[in-house]
Amino acid sequence: MPRFSIIKAFFKKEIAQTLRDKKMIAMIFFAPILQMTLFGFALTNEVKNISISCIYSPGDVLARTIEKRFLESGWFVPAESAERTDYSKILSKRKAEAVLVMPSQGLLKEIERGSSGIQLLIDAVNPQRAVQIENYVKNIMSQTVSQELKNTPAGLAPPVDLNVKILYNPSLESAFFMIPALFGFILCIFTVMLTGISLSKEKENGTFEKLISSPVTVWEILLGKTFTYSILGFIVAFSMVIGAYLLFGITVKGGILKLFLICSIFIVSSCSVAIFISTLAKTQQQAMMGSLIFLFPALLLSGLIFPVENIPVYARWIAYINPLYYLLEALRNIVLKGGDWIVLIQTAVPLALIGTALLIFGVKKFNSKL
Repeated sequence: MPRFSIIKAFFKKEIAQTLRDKKMIAMIFFAPILQMTLFGFALTNEVKNISISCIYSPGDVLARTIEKRFLESGWFVPAESAERTDYSKILSKRKAEAVLVMPSQGLLKEIERGSSGIQLLIDAVNPQRAVQIENYVKNIMSQTVSQELKNTPAGLAPPVDLNVKILYNPSLESAFFMIPALFGFILCIFTVMLTGISLSKEKENGTFEKLISSPVTVWEILLGKTFTYSILGFIVAFSMVIGAYLLFGITVKGGILKLFLICSIFIVSSCSVAIFISTLAKTQQQAMMGSLIFLFPALLLSGLIFPVENIPVYARWIAYINPLYYLLEALRNIVLKGGDWIVLIQTAVPLALIGTALLIFGVKKFNSKL
């Protein structure tokens, strides 16, 4: 039978040892508070901040009223305006999630005729969000038309007939939304966790001093440690591309080269994070815990599960300094939309800036620990 005195002694020893380690205290108390804050305040499945562009004739009073109701609902925000000939471009370039095209002869005349001249185009990269957008638009339009036309001689507003067109994911399958993002997340795991653990392993085994005293530079050590896991990450990502095609019929519409180009830029950021974590960790266990503390918030604030648009403005800046957010945006655009170069530049430039800043900071921290 276990002796209580022995268990009590072990308990005192482990508590004292844990509380002496400031890094462990931060892992124990900071991580749960951060997770609770993210789930409680910042992350929600409610669809809001939908960027919508309404195209209608200048004199269409009813269409202007409907657009006003969209913006007053709290669900929609105004997107970039477009002409009738190029409204599909603002969807492919991420400048709008929905485009509502009113009939050129006027919405009221079209409703009275009962024809389907009202067209709604939705970016369905996120299928759940696309369904909600369609429902919101239909409800607001029906309510607005009923209120505005209740005083007509007939006394009853005709039903609104929307011609809905789902773009980029017509079948609304969640796999088309999740799998491109998983490419990036797997690459992030390989470069952050495995690289950080590898560097910490050298310190834990006492072989790090031998590396430093050997005739190699700091950059050679870092490149040697990060290059292997970067290549492994690319191999796994490529195998997932093949698996996505064989199992789900998902093809990389923008081409493999664009995919690997944006992943290469991301690797600079993720390896820099791994270098920084390895400077703080003395053991492999600490490196793993530090990697998880980074990966969990990075995952939640990347748009993989919860849309970044749902995050309140005061907390959204955290997502905008998250390199994984830009990677997933670029990967979904490359895989599903063909990889518009404007979108790639909009994601690659901040990703490169974040990666450069993290690299400088990580290497300086690494040098200071030598």
